[in-house]
Amino acid sequence: MRFLVPLAHLWILAGLGVAQSTNTTYLTVTAIVTKNNNSAFECWQLTEPFRRSSVPGISGTQIVTISNNTNLAYTILPPRFDGGLHNAPAPQIVHFLSGLAYLTLPHNDTEAWVVGGVGGLLFAVDTTGTGHRTQYPSDQETIAFTAPFAEGKIPDHKVLFDGPCSGEQTFT
Repeated sequence: MRFLVPLAHLWILAGLGVAQSTNTTYLTVTAIVTKNNNSAFECWQLTEPFRRSSVPGISGTQIVTISNNTNLAYTILPPRFDGGLHNAPAPQIVHFLSGLAYLTLPHNDTEAWVVGGVGGLLFAVDTTGTGHRTQYPSDQETIAFTAPFAEGKIPDHKVLFDGPCSGEQTFT
């Protein structure tokens, strides 16, 4: 299966027909997980909804707390770099700020293309199992932030479906 998607989405669930309160917005994100000792893609919806911020400078905007993180890293990946087959070194957030990442699984044909920017968010939590391969096929550098979850604590979420998230980005 081939997916070319922005991997982080803000969905108004009422518009999708999901039983949630009107105008409640949740963060959905593709996660790479381990199932039966194999890496797999899942589409997650975080259980904490967005709320209005009262923080000076961003007061009135939408905000959601994803997690506590440690050892934030800024990574510059060269053009056409091949990260090879690997597991996530720790359960972590990966946010591609620019560039392009191509992710595949060694045991099936599911793949995901992650375009850097607003939709470049990914949770990599497959610390065991068969792993995944990440390639950066463009002629430009790919820039990414990685941030392991503090104490390996993955944010509370529900699995919307197996496979990468897909669809249009919606902001309210």
